[in-house]
Order: sequence, then structure tokens, then C-alpha cells
Amino acid sequence: MGNNLDLLKNYFPIADFIAEINGPKCEAIVHDLSDLQHSIVHIVNGHLSGRCVGGSITKYALDLIMKQEDKTRDAFMNYIGTNEKTGKILRSSTLFIRNRQNETIGLLCVNLDVTEMIRLRDELNGYIMVQTEVPSSKTDASERFDLSADEIVDEIIDGLMQENGVGVPTATLAEKKELVAKMAARGVFKFKGAVNHVAAQLDISPQTLYRYLKELEK
Repeated sequence: MGNNLDLLKNYFPIADFIAEINGPKCEAIVHDLSDLQHSIVHIVNGHLSGRCVGGSITKYALDLIMKQEDKTRDAFMNYIGTNEKTGKILRSSTLFIRNRQNETIGLLCVNLDVTEMIRLRDELNGYIMVQTEVPSSKTDASERFDLSADEIVDEIIDGLMQENGVGVPTATLAEKKELVAKMAARGVFKFKGAVNHVAAQLDISPQTLYRYLKELEK
């Protein structure tokens, strides 16, 4: 982590610069991917998403890493992020930070608060009264900033259960084993304490879950 952090520190002034030229409605963050649960190592204007140094990666960013999107792209730009606790809507972009071996070690994320701009746009649309087919910002949100690490894990678990039509009370051991494999592929077990948390959710012992994970490694 030490060498990575030294390299990531080079991006701290860049984050400061981006936030400064865009003003208080711009949040800039540097993530260290060596510790996903406490990945935020630098943040400016964290009040926009309610986060601070030591906070975790988002589910959206975790999905990018687990799907290895960084292998084919340098960045993802201008997608919608939300904080449902504050009601803010953010226009977000993520740049992959790589080391000299071309390994992705961090993220530089920029989030612009566009909540008021969207409100003004909606007011103007009300005056213009023309069908614009603008998608709902909340419905189409790609990233949420108000989730803790445990909440991210719960959201992934709930999503997988819905996708597979599986409920814990009726799930067979084979179905639970398959869910564990899919959770591992989504990065759930990269979070500290996730094994005990998932075991409780699936109503199996932590020892059984560890056995499933060891079988997956083979």
C-alpha cells in the first residue's frame, strides 16, 4: 500500500485544482483500491456526497473494478450519481489511476452538484410545455454515495437474490452456493466482516461459507 499511496498522492493536488476551479459544488476524490472499505484517501468538498477520508468505495465503482472495465477504458464520464439522504443529484466521472506496471491502483472521481440545474430545467420545461422525454434522474441513477460498506454488501445480496428468484427461507444449499459464487465475482468478500454478514443473511455458518469460498479458489 505504501508505494501505491505515494503515487496516489501525486493526484491530491490535481483533485484540489479541479475542485477549486469548479467551486463549492464540485467534489473531487482520490480512492486507494488496496483497501476498498476505507478507500477514500483524499477528498475535497465532501459535504456534497456526505463522505470523508476513510470512507468506502461505492457499489458502482466496485462493479467497474470487478468487471475489469479498467482494462479497456481509461475513464467513465458524465453519469448520474445520487445521495438519497440529502436529495442531491451529481454528474459524476471516474478516471482510473495506474502504476508503472499499468495496474489500476486508484480512482480520481469528480462529482458536480447539478441538483438546482435540474430543478431549473424542470421549471423551464413546465413553462415551455413541450414533451422532452427527459429520463427521471432518480430512476436512472448509476451511483449512490450514501451507502456504507455493509449497505453496499446488502444491496448486492438483495439484487442477486432478485435476479435469481431466490429467497433465503426456500433456497437450497446448491442455490446458496451459487449465490456465494456470484457474490465473490461482484467483490462482496473484499470487505472486512463480509463473511459473517453474508453467512447470517444466507442462514448458513461462517465455516460453511469459508468452505464454499475455498472450493471456488480451486
